[in-house]
Amino acid sequence: MSNLTKLIHISADLALLAGFLSGVKKNTGLEPNVKLINQPTVEEYAQKYLGFGDYIYDYTVAYASTSSYFKR
Repeated sequence: MSNLTKLIHISADLALLAGFLSGVKKNTGLEPNVKLINQPTVEEYAQKYLGFGDYIYDYTVAYASTSSYFKR
């Protein structure tokens, strides 16, 4: 595998994980405690990462709710 392929694969895995964590947060109220990270810069990026997961989750739910492939 080339480096670009590995980067794409890891990026997709991280996006799926972020979406999963967002789903857990929205359905149970549980979320990672990023305040345990004692480095402000890393904590900031962790918050951005979790925010990206919220975006992915919300977009997926919006798409699924308008698609004929999904029903309630």
